[in-house]
This record gives sequence, structure tokens and C-alpha cells, in this order.
Amino acid sequence: MVAVCVCFFTALDLLSATPLIGTLDKLDKAVMQALNFDGGFALDQFWFAVSAKTVWIPIAAALLISFSYGKQDVLIPVFIVVGLALTVTLADQISSSLIKPYFTRFRPSHNEEICDLLHYVNNYKSGKYGFVSSHAANAFGVLAFLAPFMRHKISVVVLAVWTCMVSYSRIYLGVHYPGDIIGGALVGFTSGLGVQIAMQWLYMKVRSKCNKQSATNGLTQSFNSNYITTAIIGTAVYILLYSFGQSTMLTNITSAYITMLY
Repeated sequence: MVAVCVCFFTALDLLSATPLIGTLDKLDKAVMQALNFDGGFALDQFWFAVSAKTVWIPIAAALLISFSYGKQDVLIPVFIVVGLALTVTLADQISSSLIKPYFTRFRPSHNEEICDLLHYVNNYKSGKYGFVSSHAANAFGVLAFLAPFMRHKISVVVLAVWTCMVSYSRIYLGVHYPGDIIGGALVGFTSGLGVQIAMQWLYMKVRSKCNKQSATNGLTQSFNSNYITTAIIGTAVYILLYSFGQSTMLTNITSAYITMLY
């Protein structure tokens, strides 16, 4: 999977000087300007918080708690946690250490052609190069790895929506083009799916030596995904309410200060 991804980006680099890539670059910038806008203080803080890495902490905690649900092989949590760590590491390193230095495509926030036309939050403009998005790679990697293990389809949908929200937040903040997000999603999806297949195979190999019945079940449906669904929805609602609460509070404080002056 990863090899296919690498071949794709290599071919993309070879085509970089063609008129087609130039047209796609202009389209990418046009879509960027359409999706990036000033939504006001509340939305600014909402998308800024969604983009923060700390929002994954409640989801990670929910995953760990979910392992206590029901009776299962003690190796299952180990394989899933290790596989998830490998997925994030692989997706992050491919995007940050290989692809970004290779393509050296400036982020929209550092591109003189477009940077002055965009909206930024808290003066955040991130690093110099942006292709591909590490946030999108990590988020889609988590989605691709965890989705086959989830018991309920609604949990997969909720995780997919959250993944798209995290990815879009980078566009709203003005630090990634839509093309960066698509490229990152490709890296993350192939990394997550590749690691998931490898961990399934390794688990079945390990368990087949002790219990063939357990080995045939693999790692599928191995935890209660309702915990993760609750954590994602709860995190999103909390950030949204907090952001709008801060906006209302700021407005009230400003109004009170103006009243005192006059």
C-alpha cells in the first residue's frame, strides 16, 4: 500500500512541469479561497481547537476504556494499540520527513500569490511547506486502521466525519490547500490500511500456535466503539459550546466596558 502511494507521488513529481499540473494548482488555489473565510470569533476558536492535537486525547482514552468491554484475548488491545501507534508514526513520517522536503510546496500562508487573500486565526501560519498535510495523514490513518475493528457502522461514520473536520480545519486556518488534504488523506489511508492488514496477519499467526479458533476470528469487532463515538461527539459539542460561550462572554464584556466609558 505504502509503495503504491510512493509511486503515485513520484509520478506526480514527474508531471509537475506539465500544463495539467499548472491548471490543477490554479484550481487548488481557487477552491482554497472559497473554503477559507472569516467566520467570526466563535468559529475561529472552534476550528483552531479542532486542529489541535490535544482533541485526540479523549478519543484515545475512550479506546483504552473500551478494551474493558466484554471478554477478549489479552493480546487484542496490545495489537491494536501497537498498530495504531505504527500507523500514526508511519503516516506522520512519510508526510513530514519524506514528501514535504521532496516537493517543497509552500503553504498558502507562505505563498506570496495567495497569502494576503486568506484568513488566519491567532496569527497561526505553521511551517514553510505544506504538501502533504500531516494532520490529514494522521487522521485518515486512524480512520483506516480503526474502522474494520468497530462494531457499529454509526461509529465509523462519526469517526469519518471527525476525520474530515480535522482535515478541513487546516484549510479554515489557512495553512493547507485542499490538494494538501487530499494528498495527506491518501498517505494516511494507505498507511492505516497497510498496518491494519499486517497486524491482522501477525495476530492470526501468533494465535494459531495456541488456539486456531481464536485465530480465525482475528481482531475484528474487538472493542465497543460506542465509547469512541461518545468521546468524539462529546469533544465536538464541548469545543463548539465553549467557543460560542467565549464569544458571548467577550461581547458582554465589551458592551459593559463601552457602557462604563459613556
